[in-house]
Amino acid sequence: MVTSSAHGLYSLSLSQNTVSCDYSEGFNLHGVRELTRDVLSLTAHLNAWVLFQRPTETAGITHDAIGEMMAGYLAFQQAGCKAVGIVENSIFVHAGSPHRPSNLTMPFMIDKDEEKIKHWLSGVL
Repeated sequence: MVTSSAHGLYSLSLSQNTVSCDYSEGFNLHGVRELTRDVLSLTAHLNAWVLFQRPTETAGITHDAIGEMMAGYLAFQQAGCKAVGIVENSIFVHAGSPHRPSNLTMPFMIDKDEEKIKHWLSGVL
C-alpha cells in the first residue's frame, strides 16, 4: 500500500479578524487538506474574518489538488471568511480561477501590491 504525505510548507497567524498565511513549495492534495483544516481550526471562534495569503515564488500546487483548494475556499466561506487577498508572487496564484465553483461568491483580490491588498481586506470587515 502506498501512502502519500502532505507536501507544501506554511505558517498561519491571526491578528484580530485577519488570518495571514505565508506558504511555499508545492502543495499536493494532502497538503491542501492540512492547510484547510488548520485555517478552519484557527478561525473556529470567529464569526467573520478575512484571509491574507502571501506565497513565495516557489509556491505551487499539483493539478489534482486544485479541486480540493476550491473546496477549501468554499469551507472558508461557509465558516465566515468574507474575502481573500493573495499577493501575486507565484505563477500559480491564478491556478484555481478556471475551476472556481459558482457558489464560491466571496471576493478575491490578487495583486503584487501587499499594502493595497491589506487595505482592501480591512475595508471588507
